Amino acid sequence: MSDPNEVRLVLSVRAWNELRQAYKRWDSEEVHRQLNARMRLGRDDLFSVVAYPSNIPPPAGVDISRDELLEFLVFGIVIHGGQEAAEVFANSVTRENFGPDAAVGADLVVNPAHDPFSTHWCPNEAGDGLMGDRAAALRTIRANPSLLTAAGLPGPEQVNIVFVDTGLPLRLLPAGSFKGWPVLEDSAHSGAVRLPGNPLTSHGEMVARNARAVALAAAPPAKLKLLDCPAIPDGITRFPVFLSSVAAALFSIFSTIATGARKAEGWVICNAWAVFDPTVKPGQASYANNPDHPIAIALRLLNDTGADLVFAAGNCGQFCPNPRCSSDFTGPSRGINGANALREVLTVGAVRNDRVWLGYSGQGPGIAGMANNKPDICAPSQFASDDYPGSNTGTSAACGLAAGAVALLRTKWPSGRLMPDTLADAIRRNADQPYGPADWQDRTGHGILDLAATAADLNQRFPPAARRSAVRRSGAH
Repeated sequence: MSDPNEVRLVLSVRAWNELRQAYKRWDSEEVHRQLNARMRLGRDDLFSVVAYPSNIPPPAGVDISRDELLEFLVFGIVIHGGQEAAEVFANSVTRENFGPDAAVGADLVVNPAHDPFSTHWCPNEAGDGLMGDRAAALRTIRANPSLLTAAGLPGPEQVNIVFVDTGLPLRLLPAGSFKGWPVLEDSAHSGAVRLPGNPLTSHGEMVARNARAVALAAAPPAKLKLLDCPAIPDGITRFPVFLSSVAAALFSIFSTIATGARKAEGWVICNAWAVFDPTVKPGQASYANNPDHPIAIALRLLNDTGADLVFAAGNCGQFCPNPRCSSDFTGPSRGINGANALREVLTVGAVRNDRVWLGYSGQGPGIAGMANNKPDICAPSQFASDDYPGSNTGTSAACGLAAGAVALLRTKWPSGRLMPDTLADAIRRNADQPYGPADWQDRTGHGILDLAATAADLNQRFPPAARRSAVRRSGAH
């Protein structure tokens, strides 16, 4: 078990050869020496490296060497000496010492954006809290097959959806050898690896089935692959999984996309997870309001490759938050924070199928220091399934639907034509407010996802004959 009183940080750096080789050997003494020399601390008792989450084998079926996979290294750090020592360490992670991509921040426990026991809507008079089924949810976001076919969807492009989650069952993964990314079960020790296709819980399957239902809503079926990155714990395990492990997984995904033959394919990274309590200790570099946390650096690199990043808004809304939410990070201006509040991600809140906002859904504005207009959009949750034994609950269910919508759009408008910011702008612009002013609102963002309207808008703005050179980042059209 982790000591709740220790100050933990996550550090990410672009590797140099001596550090990479020591890291691969789990050589804590040499790793410490390499880092300490770069940081110019003048002492060797300030910190210990306690986790090596990047030490995973390359994913099966991908032509990438282990050194290429370890272009970036992530470290779990424990600080010795309290607040002053933590500040000295953080202040030594500079561009001059490590280069422009280095980052440091709080290392906190992560959880699925879903309650594995029960999740309810507010008010909660209903017996089971569910309204309608997935077919109704697809109608709510206007993913009707006839509307999508009329918009020319799906297109011809191959798209991959990566689920950073608790794991997917083999039956949802591709038949070939490449099914996703392994992660360490315990990043503090060399040993067991969690492989794709061996889920801890059904949470990832719930999210993935929602995404697949949207992405395959039109005929003929889209060229779609679901890939597994089982980096998120089950929420009740006695071994906590820290942000350092998630950061390492995201850097691995980035290296695979950036160096592999699949770079030209569409990539959607679905993140139905959050940190319920991002409270930090004195001197511990923050996570909640830190746009330069290692998680943020990894996501920014993915975004720059053309990958679309979809996040759940989390379940810390003010009216019926998940019981694990910290009261200091619940409700408006607090509940959406950390990676879920980055400008580069599409943050998805939750409504019922009758378009009523769900009281546990994370509310905006985003926490101070991060993007203000969060959530970006909403999508349905609290509905039944016909192909999955559990219920679709939490902002996780909504996140899956939104990720599927992004993937379906990418089959026609690849990132070579439309960068992620531009596609996200179109999704926000065409979202439909369920009530109140048409502008951004703190509960529903820009409104409920409208897939048909977004496709129609993109057809008009970026028709098939449009010159690719005319498309730039958001705001340049």
